[in-house]
Amino acid sequence: MENIQFIKSIIPIEIELGFVRIPSKYKKLFPKENSRLLFDLDGTGKSELSYNPKHQRIFGLNRFFKSKKAEQRDILKFEKISDKKFKLSLNKISKQESAGKPLSEDEAKEIIDTGIIPSQAKGNIVENRIKELIILYGQGVLNVYEPAADIEGIDLVVLKRKIFQPLFIQVKGKFKLRGKNILQIGIKSSALNPHHTLFIVGAYYNPQKMDIDDYLVFIPSKVFIERANVVNRGKKNELYVLNTPLRPDTHNRFSEFIIRKDNLVAKIFEKFNEIEKYYK
Repeated sequence: MENIQFIKSIIPIEIELGFVRIPSKYKKLFPKENSRLLFDLDGTGKSELSYNPKHQRIFGLNRFFKSKKAEQRDILKFEKISDKKFKLSLNKISKQESAGKPLSEDEAKEIIDTGIIPSQAKGNIVENRIKELIILYGQGVLNVYEPAADIEGIDLVVLKRKIFQPLFIQVKGKFKLRGKNILQIGIKSSALNPHHTLFIVGAYYNPQKMDIDDYLVFIPSKVFIERANVVNRGKKNELYVLNTPLRPDTHNRFSEFIIRKDNLVAKIFEKFNEIEKYYK
């Protein structure tokens, strides 16, 4: 068979734990079941290494990385010799070159391997970003509180100074988009009690920016229920699902609720102004 080659950058967690994660576009070159693969390790000898297809990882590279003095963003070159035989070499990248080179999309996705991050932790990351936006852009006029227990489907409680009627926010964060820039969020009907003071924020955590994306969805809970698709209607696991591109030029039933993240607080102030009219 003709030798097949590909390269990838090393990330810090791989060096620390002595493994390599195979990029998804190359996993077809590897076995579909747990396997022992023979590697010719760049002049350091041959070694039989474990491969886990579920996590797309090759284990047992601690000694190889140490002998090569591997550092973040050094380049690994894979060469497939046969079904279970590979050659692996390492090319050093200067620290100056590494520091000045921005992360590629593939590198960013590898650094944030969402498969090993607990769902609760990922949710907290996005909720904290939304909370920080409200505090920073609220300039001391808005404050944010978190419920002691997540039993009402409410993640954040926002108060405006001297106004004792809060806004409630349910945050749905995603670490991956579907297809081309499609944000998909789903909320169980049992976890959603629509009210004019309850809003849904849908946000994508962009691994290249290490932050939530520039655009997010901010939509009243009642409108969310009216416009979302319903999955498993009438069943215990009934789900409301929103699908929309995260672009300002989008034209669909959620378009008016796609905003820049730095406009979130302006929208929150608008909602407080509406509430004040009712309570005066």
